[in-house]
Amino acid sequence: MSIYVELLNEQGNPIAKPRHIVDVAQPFLDAWVGDLWRAATPPFLFLLPYPWEDNRVRLAQPSEHFLDYHTDAIGFIQIEIVYANRFLYRHPHTVAEVLGPGLIAWLQEAGIEKAAAYRITGEGIGRLVHRSAPIPEGVTEVTPYAPGEGPAFRIRPIPPAPPEPKTLAAFGALEPDPVWEGNPDRTDFVKVLVDSSLYDDLLHQRRFSEKVEEGGFLIGRVYEDKEQPETFIAHVTGAIPAEQVGASFLHFTFTGDSFDRIKQRLTQDHPEERLLGWYVTSSPLSYFSLALIPG
Repeated sequence: MSIYVELLNEQGNPIAKPRHIVDVAQPFLDAWVGDLWRAATPPFLFLLPYPWEDNRVRLAQPSEHFLDYHTDAIGFIQIEIVYANRFLYRHPHTVAEVLGPGLIAWLQEAGIEKAAAYRITGEGIGRLVHRSAPIPEGVTEVTPYAPGEGPAFRIRPIPPAPPEPKTLAAFGALEPDPVWEGNPDRTDFVKVLVDSSLYDDLLHQRRFSEKVEEGGFLIGRVYEDKEQPETFIAHVTGAIPAEQVGASFLHFTFTGDSFDRIKQRLTQDHPEERLLGWYVTSSPLSYFSLALIPG
Protein backbone atom coordinates (compact mmCIF):
# COMPACT_ATOMS: atom_id res chain seq x y z
CA MET A 1 0.00 0.00 0.00
CA SER A 2 1.45 3.38 -1.06
CA ILE A 3 1.09 6.54 1.00
CA TYR A 4 1.66 9.95 -0.56
CA VAL A 5 1.90 13.61 0.45
CA GLU A 6 0.02 16.30 -1.48
CA LEU A 7 0.49 20.07 -1.61
CA LEU A 8 -2.78 22.03 -1.64
CA ASN A 9 -3.91 25.54 -2.55
CA GLU A 10 -6.22 27.69 -0.42
CA GLN A 11 -9.25 25.86 -1.83
CA GLY A 12 -7.84 22.51 -0.70
CA ASN A 13 -7.05 21.29 -4.22
CA PRO A 14 -3.76 19.58 -5.18
CA ILE A 15 -1.31 21.86 -6.99
CA ALA A 16 1.51 19.41 -7.71
CA LYS A 17 2.01 15.73 -8.40
CA PRO A 18 1.92 13.81 -5.09
CA ARG A 19 5.20 12.51 -3.72
CA HIS A 20 5.73 9.28 -1.84
CA ILE A 21 5.85 9.84 1.92
CA VAL A 22 9.35 8.32 2.16
CA ASP A 23 10.66 10.80 -0.43
CA VAL A 24 9.23 13.72 1.55
CA ALA A 25 10.55 12.31 4.84
CA GLN A 26 14.06 11.73 3.41
CA PRO A 27 15.66 15.03 4.58
CA PHE A 28 14.49 14.42 8.15
CA LEU A 29 15.56 10.77 8.09
CA ASP A 30 19.01 11.65 6.75
CA ALA A 31 19.51 14.27 9.46
CA TRP A 32 18.04 12.21 12.31
CA VAL A 33 19.21 8.62 11.77
CA GLY A 34 21.75 8.92 8.95
CA ASP A 35 21.97 6.13 6.38
CA LEU A 36 20.52 3.52 8.75
CA TRP A 37 17.02 3.94 7.34
CA ARG A 38 18.15 3.04 3.82
CA ALA A 39 19.14 -0.45 4.93
CA ALA A 40 16.21 -0.91 7.33
CA THR A 41 13.71 -3.73 6.97
CA PRO A 42 10.58 -2.18 5.40
CA PRO A 43 8.14 -0.82 6.32
CA PHE A 44 9.73 1.63 8.75
CA LEU A 45 7.28 4.57 8.80
CA PHE A 46 4.02 3.98 10.68
CA LEU A 47 1.16 6.48 10.74
CA LEU A 48 -0.34 6.88 14.21
CA PRO A 49 -4.01 7.98 14.48
CA TYR A 50 -3.51 10.24 17.48
CA PRO A 51 -4.32 13.91 16.78
CA TRP A 52 -1.78 16.61 17.57
CA GLU A 53 -2.69 20.23 18.20
CA ASP A 54 -0.36 21.77 15.63
CA ASN A 55 1.21 20.06 12.62
CA ARG A 56 1.58 23.24 10.60
CA VAL A 57 4.92 23.70 8.86
CA ARG A 58 6.65 27.09 9.14
CA LEU A 59 8.01 27.92 5.70
CA ALA A 60 10.54 30.63 6.55
CA GLN A 61 11.63 32.36 9.70
CA PRO A 62 10.82 34.98 10.87
CA SER A 63 7.93 34.83 8.37
CA GLU A 64 4.54 33.78 9.74
CA HIS A 65 3.73 31.85 6.58
CA PHE A 66 2.68 28.31 7.44
CA LEU A 67 1.50 25.26 5.55
CA ASP A 68 -1.68 24.07 7.24
CA TYR A 69 -2.22 20.36 7.78
CA HIS A 70 -5.37 18.67 6.46
CA THR A 71 -5.11 15.10 7.81
CA ASP A 72 -5.96 15.78 11.43
CA ALA A 73 -6.69 12.12 12.27
CA ILE A 74 -2.98 11.31 11.90
CA GLY A 75 -0.87 13.34 14.29
CA PHE A 76 2.31 11.30 14.52
CA ILE A 77 4.61 9.13 12.44
CA GLN A 78 6.52 6.40 14.23
CA ILE A 79 9.96 5.60 12.86
CA GLU A 80 11.17 2.05 13.38
CA ILE A 81 14.63 1.11 12.14
CA VAL A 82 15.12 -2.67 12.14
CA TYR A 83 18.38 -4.07 10.84
CA ALA A 84 19.52 -7.70 11.05
CA ASN A 85 16.44 -8.50 13.17
CA ARG A 86 17.30 -5.87 15.79
CA PHE A 87 15.60 -2.59 16.63
CA LEU A 88 18.12 0.22 16.20
CA TYR A 89 15.61 3.05 16.58
CA ARG A 90 11.93 3.25 17.51
CA HIS A 91 10.23 6.53 18.35
CA PRO A 92 7.16 8.61 17.37
CA HIS A 93 7.55 12.09 15.89
CA THR A 94 4.96 14.68 14.91
CA VAL A 95 3.96 14.72 11.26
CA ALA A 96 5.34 18.25 10.85
CA GLU A 97 8.68 17.21 12.33
CA VAL A 98 9.08 14.30 9.90
CA LEU A 99 7.68 15.91 6.75
CA GLY A 100 8.50 19.59 7.33
CA PRO A 101 12.08 19.66 5.98
CA GLY A 102 11.05 17.69 2.89
CA LEU A 103 8.06 19.93 2.23
CA ILE A 104 10.22 23.05 2.39
CA ALA A 105 12.78 21.48 0.04
CA TRP A 106 9.98 20.41 -2.31
CA LEU A 107 8.57 23.94 -2.53
CA GLN A 108 11.99 25.46 -3.16
CA GLU A 109 12.96 22.85 -5.74
CA ALA A 110 9.69 23.14 -7.70
CA GLY A 111 9.36 26.91 -7.30
CA ILE A 112 5.84 26.58 -5.89
CA GLU A 113 4.65 29.82 -4.28
CA LYS A 114 0.92 29.32 -3.77
CA ALA A 115 0.91 26.30 -1.49
CA ALA A 116 -1.36 26.78 1.52
CA ALA A 117 -1.55 23.31 3.03
CA TYR A 118 -0.48 19.69 2.80
CA ARG A 119 -2.07 16.34 3.53
CA ILE A 120 -1.29 12.64 3.67
CA THR A 121 -3.24 10.56 1.19
CA GLY A 122 -3.55 6.93 0.19
CA GLU A 123 -5.98 4.03 0.23
CA GLY A 124 -7.87 4.00 3.51
CA ILE A 125 -6.52 7.32 4.82
CA GLY A 126 -9.77 9.14 4.10
CA ARG A 127 -11.92 6.53 5.79
CA LEU A 128 -10.23 5.98 9.11
CA VAL A 129 -12.48 3.89 11.31
CA HIS A 130 -12.35 4.03 15.08
CA ARG A 131 -13.93 1.51 17.44
CA SER A 132 -13.80 2.88 20.96
CA ALA A 133 -12.69 0.56 23.73
CA PRO A 134 -15.83 -0.56 25.60
CA ILE A 135 -16.50 0.84 29.06
CA PRO A 136 -16.27 -1.95 31.67
CA GLU A 137 -19.44 -2.76 33.58
CA GLY A 138 -19.61 -3.34 37.31
CA VAL A 139 -16.79 -0.97 38.23
CA THR A 140 -16.24 -0.66 41.98
CA GLU A 141 -14.54 2.24 43.69
CA VAL A 142 -11.73 1.03 45.93
CA THR A 143 -11.06 3.01 49.09
CA PRO A 144 -7.37 3.05 50.00
CA TYR A 145 -6.24 1.79 53.39
CA ALA A 146 -5.81 4.31 56.14
CA PRO A 147 -2.30 4.85 57.51
CA GLY A 148 -1.21 1.75 59.40
CA GLU A 149 -3.95 -0.46 57.91
CA GLY A 150 -3.45 -3.36 55.52
CA PRO A 151 -5.25 -6.36 54.05
CA ALA A 152 -6.34 -9.13 56.39
CA PHE A 153 -4.81 -11.75 54.10
CA ARG A 154 -1.56 -12.56 52.35
CA ILE A 155 -0.87 -13.60 48.78
CA ARG A 156 2.03 -15.82 47.86
CA PRO A 157 2.79 -17.26 44.42
CA ILE A 158 2.42 -20.98 43.82
CA PRO A 159 5.20 -22.12 41.49
CA PRO A 160 3.90 -23.96 38.42
CA ALA A 161 4.74 -27.57 37.78
CA PRO A 162 7.93 -28.01 35.73
CA PRO A 163 7.21 -28.31 32.00
CA GLU A 164 7.38 -31.66 30.28
CA PRO A 165 10.74 -32.28 28.55
CA LYS A 166 10.65 -32.71 24.77
CA THR A 167 12.94 -32.36 21.78
CA LEU A 168 12.40 -30.30 18.65
CA ALA A 169 12.58 -33.50 16.63
CA ALA A 170 9.51 -34.81 18.47
CA PHE A 171 7.42 -32.11 16.78
CA GLY A 172 8.75 -32.76 13.29
CA ALA A 173 9.67 -29.08 13.10
CA LEU A 174 11.04 -27.67 9.86
CA GLU A 175 14.53 -26.25 9.86
CA PRO A 176 14.43 -22.48 10.54
CA ASP A 177 15.33 -19.98 7.85
CA PRO A 178 18.99 -18.99 8.48
CA VAL A 179 17.99 -15.34 8.06
CA TRP A 180 15.75 -15.53 11.14
CA GLU A 181 17.61 -18.08 13.24
CA GLY A 182 19.17 -16.38 16.25
CA ASN A 183 21.61 -19.10 17.31
CA PRO A 184 22.33 -22.01 14.96
CA ASP A 185 23.26 -24.17 17.96
CA ARG A 186 19.65 -23.84 19.24
CA THR A 187 20.66 -22.32 22.58
CA ASP A 188 17.99 -19.60 22.45
CA PHE A 189 16.11 -19.34 25.74
CA VAL A 190 12.81 -20.01 23.93
CA LYS A 191 12.24 -21.75 20.59
CA VAL A 192 8.80 -20.96 19.15
CA LEU A 193 6.96 -23.54 17.06
CA VAL A 194 3.73 -22.72 15.20
CA ASP A 195 1.49 -25.49 13.88
CA SER A 196 1.53 -25.49 10.08
CA SER A 197 -2.28 -25.43 10.00
CA LEU A 198 -2.35 -22.35 12.25
CA TYR A 199 0.35 -20.66 10.17
CA ASP A 200 -1.70 -21.22 7.02
CA ASP A 201 -4.88 -20.06 8.77
CA LEU A 202 -3.41 -16.76 9.96
CA LEU A 203 -1.51 -15.82 6.82
CA HIS A 204 -3.70 -17.26 4.07
CA GLN A 205 -7.14 -18.46 5.19
CA ARG A 206 -8.51 -16.21 7.92
CA ARG A 207 -10.25 -13.10 6.59
CA PHE A 208 -9.21 -9.97 8.47
CA SER A 209 -10.88 -6.57 8.28
CA GLU A 210 -9.49 -3.95 5.90
CA LYS A 211 -11.08 -1.15 7.95
CA VAL A 212 -9.82 -1.77 11.48
CA GLU A 213 -6.97 -3.67 13.05
CA GLU A 214 -7.77 -7.04 14.57
CA GLY A 215 -5.99 -9.04 17.21
CA GLY A 216 -6.23 -11.87 19.66
CA PHE A 217 -4.38 -14.31 21.85
CA LEU A 218 -1.91 -17.10 21.13
CA ILE A 219 -2.40 -20.28 23.11
CA GLY A 220 -0.46 -23.51 23.38
CA ARG A 221 1.93 -25.37 25.64
CA VAL A 222 5.44 -24.88 26.99
CA TYR A 223 8.03 -27.67 27.16
CA GLU A 224 11.55 -27.90 28.45
CA ASP A 225 14.04 -28.45 25.65
CA LYS A 226 15.44 -31.87 26.46
CA GLU A 227 18.55 -31.24 24.36
CA GLN A 228 19.30 -27.78 25.78
CA PRO A 229 18.86 -27.64 29.58
CA GLU A 230 17.30 -24.49 31.02
CA THR A 231 15.80 -23.50 27.66
CA PHE A 232 12.24 -24.00 26.49
CA ILE A 233 9.99 -24.76 23.52
CA ALA A 234 6.77 -22.75 23.10
CA HIS A 235 4.34 -24.69 20.91
CA VAL A 236 1.65 -22.34 19.56
CA THR A 237 -1.48 -24.30 18.66
CA GLY A 238 -4.23 -21.67 18.46
CA ALA A 239 -4.99 -17.99 17.84
CA ILE A 240 -8.26 -16.86 19.44
CA PRO A 241 -9.73 -13.47 18.44
CA ALA A 242 -9.92 -11.06 21.37
CA GLU A 243 -13.24 -9.80 22.69
CA GLN A 244 -14.13 -6.43 24.25
CA VAL A 245 -11.46 -4.50 22.35
CA GLY A 246 -10.98 -1.03 20.87
CA ALA A 247 -9.64 -0.59 17.35
CA SER A 248 -9.19 1.75 14.40
CA PHE A 249 -7.46 1.58 11.04
CA LEU A 250 -4.11 2.12 12.74
CA HIS A 251 -4.38 0.89 16.33
CA PHE A 252 -5.69 -1.95 18.48
CA THR A 253 -6.44 -1.95 22.21
CA PHE A 254 -6.83 -4.93 24.53
CA THR A 255 -8.88 -4.25 27.67
CA GLY A 256 -9.03 -5.92 31.06
CA ASP A 257 -12.23 -7.62 29.92
CA SER A 258 -10.33 -9.04 26.92
CA PHE A 259 -8.02 -10.89 29.30
CA ASP A 260 -10.93 -12.02 31.50
CA ARG A 261 -12.64 -13.58 28.47
CA ILE A 262 -9.54 -15.42 27.25
CA LYS A 263 -9.01 -16.84 30.74
CA GLN A 264 -12.59 -18.15 30.67
CA ARG A 265 -12.08 -19.63 27.21
CA LEU A 266 -8.91 -21.40 28.29
CA THR A 267 -10.60 -22.85 31.38
CA GLN A 268 -13.69 -24.01 29.52
CA ASP A 269 -12.40 -25.01 26.08
CA HIS A 270 -8.62 -25.44 26.32
CA PRO A 271 -7.79 -26.70 29.83
CA GLU A 272 -4.51 -28.29 28.69
CA GLU A 273 -3.20 -25.11 27.08
CA ARG A 274 -2.03 -21.77 28.40
CA LEU A 275 -1.81 -18.16 27.25
CA LEU A 276 1.46 -17.71 25.34
CA GLY A 277 1.16 -14.31 23.66
CA TRP A 278 -0.86 -12.13 21.33
CA TYR A 279 -1.18 -11.23 17.66
CA VAL A 280 -2.32 -8.09 15.84
CA THR A 281 -2.83 -7.39 12.15
CA SER A 282 -1.41 -3.83 12.42
CA SER A 283 -3.42 -2.69 9.34
CA PRO A 284 -2.38 -2.66 5.67
CA LEU A 285 0.04 0.17 6.49
CA SER A 286 2.10 -2.08 8.70
CA TYR A 287 2.49 -5.83 9.14
CA PHE A 288 1.12 -8.91 10.85
CA SER A 289 2.95 -9.29 14.15
CA LEU A 290 3.17 -11.84 16.93
CA ALA A 291 4.50 -11.43 20.45
CA LEU A 292 5.09 -13.87 23.28
CA ILE A 293 4.30 -13.06 26.90
CA PRO A 294 7.37 -13.67 29.08
CA GLY A 295 7.06 -15.90 32.10
